Amino acid sequence: MRKQYDDFTQLKPKDMSKAISDMTLKYINPSTQEPTRVPPSHYEKILDQVTEKYMADITSRQFLTIMYNQLSALKKEDEKYFNQALLCMDIGLNPKDLRLDEQIAIEYTNSFIDDKKQYEKKNYHFLSEDIINAYNESKNNPELQSNVIRESNRVEGLDNSSRDSWER
Repeated sequence: MRKQYDDFTQLKPKDMSKAISDMTLKYINPSTQEPTRVPPSHYEKILDQVTEKYMADITSRQFLTIMYNQLSALKKEDEKYFNQALLCMDIGLNPKDLRLDEQIAIEYTNSFIDDKKQYEKKNYHFLSEDIINAYNESKNNPELQSNVIRESNRVEGLDNSSRDSWER
């Protein structure tokens, strides 16, 4: 059974851009109750970009995924030492140089973390509340999101114009 995707991948970039623009128009923005209008030229610029930039983005995401998987495996292997190592990194202590008072403090802090995790359950976060709040605020701040996207588009425009001048 043939799907829209199969036909879509056969289109030329200009026709793909129009199709994506039409698909985007079908999305009704919940806050404005209006269709989302994005000109086909926006998508055409993206589809015409050199794949090197996307390869860099993919590589960056892959590196993050590798780090996440490694940290997740270490945490599963021994959560106590994982937490203590993070604490040492955060406060700038090298575990091989720990003094007795620092060893006691790290053990005590690990017990504190365990108790806090038991008490708070799903609301527990290892990072401080202000860091979690910064993440949530930046994720849900449309003004910040649009400023970052605008700046990214501006930089991409500069990259594309300099690449175009090299190709001439």
